[in-house]
Amino acid sequence: MQQAVKPGPGDPRADFCAELEGYAVTGEATIALDRLCGALWNCRDPLPKLACKDAGAPEGSTYATAARRIKSLIKSS
Repeated sequence: MQQAVKPGPGDPRADFCAELEGYAVTGEATIALDRLCGALWNCRDPLPKLACKDAGAPEGSTYATAARRIKSLIKSS
């Protein structure tokens, strides 16, 4: 299993993790989160453990898996 990537400032993966944390707390998606889901739709990098928890995805999931899961939750709400 690949080790999770620790993205830096300005990286869409870092922005996604930050938006995901807010979504996990409030249950409300932002326009930024919706757009980041699209940007990371095919990203095969592993998602950090805490972000997997925030996304409700299994540990070791990719950004793409989390993005697709969150996008489907946004559409259904």
